[in-house]
Amino acid sequence: MKRHRLAELVRWYARVPREQLPAALAGRLATEPRCAVTRYLLGCWSFDHGRCATAVWHMMIAHHAEPQLQSAALLVFAGLNWVGRRGGRLLPVLLETWEEFRRPEFDRTRRERLLLDAFAAPDPGLETMPPLARRLWRLPMQVLRAEIREAVLSRDAGLYPLLAAPA
Repeated sequence: MKRHRLAELVRWYARVPREQLPAALAGRLATEPRCAVTRYLLGCWSFDHGRCATAVWHMMIAHHAEPQLQSAALLVFAGLNWVGRRGGRLLPVLLETWEEFRRPEFDRTRRERLLLDAFAAPDPGLETMPPLARRLWRLPMQVLRAEIREAVLSRDAGLYPLLAAPA
């Protein structure tokens, strides 16, 4: 996907009201089934709604269509691990997957930052979060953000050490 096209789509989706986003994504999917941005956002929406297998499918297509979306690849493997565990919380699985795959870099390319910046959510106290927690927070998934907030506030002994790992 050409950079200007990706930027145009990201800006367009960022202006869509949250409650109208699923319909907008479905409409674009019907006309552009290989659109990386649409697939990525559908994957995030699917994770948020407990549709892990569907999320993995969308993320695989997003990464294949736009290899610079490294977080899509990470989310594919985390999603597969999450399905294997039959649910539970996403954050511990994502952290273990990140560690297992030798701490892959994501949020490093211009294209990926463009997408993540458009859907960034401010959080009071975000600047005090550990580096990895801040990077994971940028992934546009409400369920993940809630789990990060909870782990950081509680200093969860099982999760906080990994969240505090150098990103």
